[in-house]
Amino acid sequence: MVKHLLCTNCGYDMVGAEYLSNTVDSSLCNDGPMYSNSTLLDLNVKPYHQIVCPYCHTTGQWSN
Repeated sequence: MVKHLLCTNCGYDMVGAEYLSNTVDSSLCNDGPMYSNSTLLDLNVKPYHQIVCPYCHTTGQWSN
């Protein structure tokens, strides 16, 4: 799993908790007896073309 994204439109670097809150579909993550939280996060990251930059509000313009 990538730990940060860089907006190619404005240069905003999204990392840490902000990265998780904007890239992971948290409704699909429930820690259970078979999977760890890190495995669930790896499986539920949104496609990059659906992620919106919180600074300039463009969608899908990311490099990592």
